[in-house]
Amino acid sequence: MKKTLATALMLSIAALSAGAYASENTEPNNVPFQGVYGTPYQGPTRAQIQAELAEARTAGLVTNVEPNDVPFQGVYGAPQSGKTRAEVQAELATAKAAGLVSNVEPNDMPFAGVYHSN
Repeated sequence: MKKTLATALMLSIAALSAGAYASENTEPNNVPFQGVYGTPYQGPTRAQIQAELAEARTAGLVTNVEPNDVPFQGVYGAPQSGKTRAEVQAELATAKAAGLVSNVEPNDMPFAGVYHSN
């Protein structure tokens, strides 16, 4: 039984993987790298790039600051209630004693799906 199952599994994997090798490459942009080994690089040198970067920094064109670096307004710009921590905790204790605060989700209904009994 185990040999038959293993053989059937191996044959099915072989049949499925054969299709990957038989199909042609359908990549639309299948252009190989056009460079040639031994061809000298014609672009700017490292020293030229570093000099351009230094000039840009001197001119103020390059910074390490995020352009929209605005502090989070919910923390720094939020209006304050003027109450101390102790006052807020006392209000919470009063509301809990009056039954106005609950740890239960207000719409905490169990799933009301269809139940089929067989």
